[in-house]
Amino acid sequence: MKILIIGLDGASPQLVERWINQLPTFKRFKEEGTLGLSIPPAPAQTPVAWTTFMTGKNPGKHGIFSFAMRKTGTYERRIIYPELIKSKTIWKIASEHGKKIGVINMPMTTPKEIKGFMIPGFLHKDEGIPYPSEVQKRIRKKLDIEQIQGDLETEVLGKVKQDPDNFFKRIHEITDQQSKVSLFLLQEEKWDLFATVFMGTDRIQHFFWKYIDENHPEYEHSKYCEETKKYYMKMDEIINVFLETAPGNTTTILLSDHGFCPIQKEVLLNNYLQESGLLKMRDNKIDLKKSKAVSYGYGDIWLNLKGREPHGLVSLGKDYEKTREKMIHDLHKVRVDQKYPIKMVRKREQIYWGPYVDEAPDLLVFFNKGWQAARHPEIDTIKRRDKRYVIDNPRWSGGHDGAHDPQEVPGIFGILGPKTHCEEAKCNLWDLAPTILHLMGIQISSDMDGKPICSIKS
Repeated sequence: MKILIIGLDGASPQLVERWINQLPTFKRFKEEGTLGLSIPPAPAQTPVAWTTFMTGKNPGKHGIFSFAMRKTGTYERRIIYPELIKSKTIWKIASEHGKKIGVINMPMTTPKEIKGFMIPGFLHKDEGIPYPSEVQKRIRKKLDIEQIQGDLETEVLGKVKQDPDNFFKRIHEITDQQSKVSLFLLQEEKWDLFATVFMGTDRIQHFFWKYIDENHPEYEHSKYCEETKKYYMKMDEIINVFLETAPGNTTTILLSDHGFCPIQKEVLLNNYLQESGLLKMRDNKIDLKKSKAVSYGYGDIWLNLKGREPHGLVSLGKDYEKTREKMIHDLHKVRVDQKYPIKMVRKREQIYWGPYVDEAPDLLVFFNKGWQAARHPEIDTIKRRDKRYVIDNPRWSGGHDGAHDPQEVPGIFGILGPKTHCEEAKCNLWDLAPTILHLMGIQISSDMDGKPICSIKS
């Protein structure tokens, strides 16, 4: 059996269900196969979620906890990259079993140690460059494309509000190019496991969710809802072409790494840590050496731990637990505009398990819909009597990663194949790797957290 994976980053099951009668290919999955939900890990963040999918493991076993992680022994942060993954991916496992792999534009992928071809995606230093060079030459000769543009350019993202029409135009152009390259490789190259990930759904929904979701507190009727629906319809047509093009013995999996929820305000967690006496300021900047705790964004909180941080103030043991309990207690009491933005605060060992839990943030703050953490280590330098530390007009009106309960931002999951049967229409992202390996007849590693949710019909 061949496996074809079509990823739609951030695709929302809420929107798929809402527009299902205008999405005939999605409807086919629902009627002839399975169409349901995929639950992301925490945080429901692109690199964390796609790595969880590729490894079949929670972040405590694969070691990716955020877009940026602490440099060991320092207060500095570094943007993550695929080589930091500390577990085998399905691409490597399948390659070791003699299978040929084709992967296009999936975040957190690297062509290292795979048997086949790859165009690395988001967060790889060679993003968009086909590997190996022979495949790059064939794409250049046939399609006159040297490198694919897997995601929007920074300058386009920076001018969405000034020029939204160009934003949508570029998304369609990028999608068309990737579809063309993917279908070419699907037909011309040998493969047993093929995956391609389109980023457009995520980018649209971050900026335009308040025009799409009628339950958004700031919902506005506009043409951008119709533009979003047109993009979903475009993807529906593209998926159908993939189905028609793939060999008859192919099982196709539809997948998104997370969904979306409304964002109206961002909370400056560091100000509330300051109110608790845990964070100190110097010259209008956070004093990392004198602070007991700090948030670097996305809802994470790190303690200044002795033996881990260069100038640690908190000792492991009773002091560590007492400090975490104080933060949990104080953050649960935060009220803004007569509302409680924080849904829950969890210790890292309550969320993750495995050999790399100690590399996770000490606490993770989950927000109610409409709220999220500031995405950077921001702080209001003015102490306010009303203790209202909020960004009222965030850049995005839709979110998923800053941080929200994974159950509240599920992605889509669909499977359609001639001999495939699924027991359930809801899964965790870590269930997909063992499911794919099972369908391909490859033994599943005992340390994977997921389990196969589909079987082969006799």
